Amino acid sequence: MSVLSRYRDDESAPTLRGAGRDLIFRALLPTLALFLVGLGVGWVVTGPFSAWTGEDQLSVLAQAQRTPALDEFARTASEIGSVNGNILLCIIGVGLVWAFTRRWWLAALPAVALILHVLLHLFTSILVGRERPDVEKLDIGQPTHSFPSGHMGATTAQLVVLALLFCLLVGSRAWRIVVITVVTAYLLVLGWSRVYLGMHHVTDVLWGAVNGVVCGLIAWLFLRRETAEPGQPSAAVRSVRGARG
Repeated sequence: MSVLSRYRDDESAPTLRGAGRDLIFRALLPTLALFLVGLGVGWVVTGPFSAWTGEDQLSVLAQAQRTPALDEFARTASEIGSVNGNILLCIIGVGLVWAFTRRWWLAALPAVALILHVLLHLFTSILVGRERPDVEKLDIGQPTHSFPSGHMGATTAQLVVLALLFCLLVGSRAWRIVVITVVTAYLLVLGWSRVYLGMHHVTDVLWGAVNGVVCGLIAWLFLRRETAEPGQPSAAVRSVRGARG
């Protein structure tokens, strides 16, 4: 995967000044552009085309399928992607990456993805101000509005980065497929759970996923890297090999 080469083939540490500059120009500015696009999408789904999406009917249909077992399953899936769940995921992710690589710039990537999404989500939610679906809600309401889904976006952003880091450090194609499949399956369940619980419209979830993917990729790509000498493995890869040996 060519996207992995930026960290796989370069073991040099970025300077704090350089990382700060890249954070502003290569992370915050692209996130601002995504924010402006999100405002446009929010205006479309809540304004002139709101009656065409059929989302109210989908929310009612999801409610009609409720059973005690599905209620509990949806609550569990949603709780993993909650504010507390994402904070815990960030702490665990940063800790594990640091333990395996001892590279602060790699360990910081999940946190950068989460922070970018939090800023994006808060301002988009406030300015769009979409009300939550008019159905019985089975989850505790958040102080933010319905568009976009914060659960979906924050979880997706972190899992994109963590999946890329896993693929960077683990060479087994089989394990990569397993991890990507598990991550994708959980995100699909999370998106379904937010609609099922009555907390979001379908487009809230879809745009939350878009926000998460883009924030994750921005976090992964924002640091400038220089190509190492051909044939030289990165320190991150060497550290993992050393741990195995």
